[in-house]
Amino acid sequence: MIERRRIPAQIQSSGGPVHDGKSERPTALVELRERLSSALARARLDKTQLAKRAGLGRTTVSEALRSDASVPSAETVAALARALSLPVGELLELRRGAAADPSSSQSEAPGKAIGEPPRVR
Repeated sequence: MIERRRIPAQIQSSGGPVHDGKSERPTALVELRERLSSALARARLDKTQLAKRAGLGRTTVSEALRSDASVPSAETVAALARALSLPVGELLELRRGAAADPSSSQSEAPGKAIGEPPRVR
């Protein structure tokens, strides 16, 4: 027997789940990640290939593209933009907008280039 569940009225009326505002990512960060992901797909590269081309670690690239991760560093965004032939200035502006948003988690952002000395806290 198939169990039928009642769909909450909020979802029925809006066509999608209602967000409380706390779990939504800033628009600038979403756009930044979408532009990077789209360019990655157009370039027909995987994340490992992109990491090598950008001079970044594979984990740094994965974190920069992951929707639930912190805002990537400016160095990471610039390296990815150059590697994907995207306008560096535009992507850095999106990154600045995302970093300025108090709702974005700004812990230690990924972005240390391979061979770069560790960051001092």
